[in-house]
Amino acid sequence: MTDEILEGVLDEFKKLAEIPRPSKHEEKVSSYLYQTLTTFGFDVTQDQFKNIIAEVPASAGKENAPLTILQAHMDMVCVAEDGYNFDALTDSIKLVRDEKFLTAEGTSLGADDGIGIAEILFITKNFFEGKFENIPHGPLRLIFTSDEEQGMSGALNIHKEHFDDAKFLINCDSENFDDIVVGSAGNFRVDFTREIDFVDSDSYKDLSDELKAAVKHDLKIILGEENFVDDENLIALKIKVSGLRGGHSGIEIDDNRANAIKVLAKALREIKSRGIVRLANIFGGTAMNVIPSTADATILTNFNLDDVKKICDEVAAQIKKIFIGEVNLTIDVETADMPEKILCGDDFKSLIDLLTLTHSGVYELSNTEPKFVLSSANLGMIRTDDKITVQVMPRFNTNELANELENVNKTLAKLTDFDVKFESYSPAWNFKPDGKLSKIAAEVFQRQNNFPAQVKIIHAGLECSRFIEKNSALDIISIGTTNEFIHSTKERLNLDTVTPQVNLIVETLRKISEL
Repeated sequence: MTDEILEGVLDEFKKLAEIPRPSKHEEKVSSYLYQTLTTFGFDVTQDQFKNIIAEVPASAGKENAPLTILQAHMDMVCVAEDGYNFDALTDSIKLVRDEKFLTAEGTSLGADDGIGIAEILFITKNFFEGKFENIPHGPLRLIFTSDEEQGMSGALNIHKEHFDDAKFLINCDSENFDDIVVGSAGNFRVDFTREIDFVDSDSYKDLSDELKAAVKHDLKIILGEENFVDDENLIALKIKVSGLRGGHSGIEIDDNRANAIKVLAKALREIKSRGIVRLANIFGGTAMNVIPSTADATILTNFNLDDVKKICDEVAAQIKKIFIGEVNLTIDVETADMPEKILCGDDFKSLIDLLTLTHSGVYELSNTEPKFVLSSANLGMIRTDDKITVQVMPRFNTNELANELENVNKTLAKLTDFDVKFESYSPAWNFKPDGKLSKIAAEVFQRQNNFPAQVKIIHAGLECSRFIEKNSALDIISIGTTNEFIHSTKERLNLDTVTPQVNLIVETLRKISEL
């Protein structure tokens, strides 16, 4: 049945790929899952947060086995290549398949966590149709949650009654087939904001020479040198950082990956140290839990185009020496239209200070486990509209570290005169040494694959931390297929891991039914 399993799971995944499902926009996929599971004949609930809960009856004679929850999340991180025409709210994911991998054309794939849902649908459909012969299972509950990637609001708000009577929970949202995850990091979102005092970039260009001189003199006194703009001697340029690897801000935060927003800030800081720089706008990052691979800014400067190119080339060379894997980094500079308004000098200075002081990467490593990250932060997004908005996501594998990370960001806000808010707090999920489920799954894995699984704690965030809050007695593991480069346009699913993953879940359920 090996090929049938792979093709069956991919058929389910293809249907999900056709449905736009960025975080906080799960209406269509939630309705699809409700209708599909209802067609199977299951008792299905859709709550007000778009979570789906379905009851799957036990095999005959296994009604008294422990209730097991199979769980995955329905939203995905939607990112697209520069210039690729893609609207995350309306467009489907275009799948590309070869012998080894499933990828997407120009966008992220959404195997995180679409493949988890596809596997659960395939398994329960085959249980319902009696195709897994001689493999009994106890009562199952399927839970598909919303908004995992942008705050876990689905897991946070789902009613605890759906967990009270369960003994085991198998979360299908991990990224390596040979991992059995038994603990994960907590996180929260930091929002730095500052109202922008815009300056009209051509406020006096039509004045006479004599009046210009007088106005400039007065403006320098009133505004101060830092906020004064002499637009006659400045040109507009666009600076763009691209070609960085990006990636998942938990799983790959320790992989020495450069952050495009930090690189851009360094370039702006370097230009400013040698001449005049005025910032019109800055944009970078796609989500707080994605290491930014691109960022751009429009500036006014007294340098010419070649001078700025030379400075940016120097910065790129420095970054490549520090982050040796960033071989494709480029910092491009081109002329731009003169902007209508720019940030005042105080706002620009405060922003550069914030971007310089904000840490993006590993904070603390474990003393007992080499390379295991205990705390980190990702400078995920920056926008300048009517105000400056900077988003950071700190992560921690020990809840006691959360308060320290919050204090660090409060201090940063105070030093740079930004307002700060803390949102979407999710606690760490701590390992239970006496858990039965990880031992069952590890035994099954060893027997099926002839090598041991790695039972481990990860630095990424999982919804398991929210589920254990609802029922502290829950015995939880997180497993998954091997999904590489998640949260990026290079995301790919290793097809060879799909069938073994299904077999692991099915056999684990059989073992549970014997308890």
